[in-house]
Amino acid sequence: MVRKRARRQGPIRASLWRFRRSPLRRTSDLVEAWLLLVAWVVGVLGGATAGVLAAMVADQDFEEERSARRQVVAVLLENARDAVPGHADVSRAGAAVRWTTPDGRTRTGRTTVAAHTRAGTRVPVWTNARGDLVSQPPAESDALVRSSFVGVGVVMATGCGVWASARAVRALLDRRRMKQWALDWERVDTRRGGRTA
Repeated sequence: MVRKRARRQGPIRASLWRFRRSPLRRTSDLVEAWLLLVAWVVGVLGGATAGVLAAMVADQDFEEERSARRQVVAVLLENARDAVPGHADVSRAGAAVRWTTPDGRTRTGRTTVAAHTRAGTRVPVWTNARGDLVSQPPAESDALVRSSFVGVGVVMATGCGVWASARAVRALLDRRRMKQWALDWERVDTRRGGRTA
């Protein structure tokens, strides 16, 4: 008599048992199978899509920020070293500057310059459309890195959100299955003459 060899099931086939017809398969098993499939699809494809869109939006915001700022030349009104308190050893210091806005008005403000800069020195500063002093916009490479981080962060947040939601639904399904299991054991116990809870 020739004995049949037991076929080994691969990991994919073994993980798809909830989709196969079986008298032992419960409705909650099928719901869980579909939940896991949807969670994987949404987590991977949805997360990737959300990450790419977030990176594109962030990059567009950085580009608008760069285009809204312009560099102008300002004149230093005081020695930068005079603004440094006491014997502090610093390489940069805040000092008063004067610049002209695009509409011809003269404005003054404070900006950070090298600590050895003397009054009367012309220094580059960045202004917005109204002529107010603003910080230097990020370079293209910095903006690309920052938008990439935003995209990766959104991918991770989406994945974690989907994973947490799937775990919560699985916990509810497990609780329901345990209650059903307890009811089934009560029925078995009652049929054999035992008492019910």
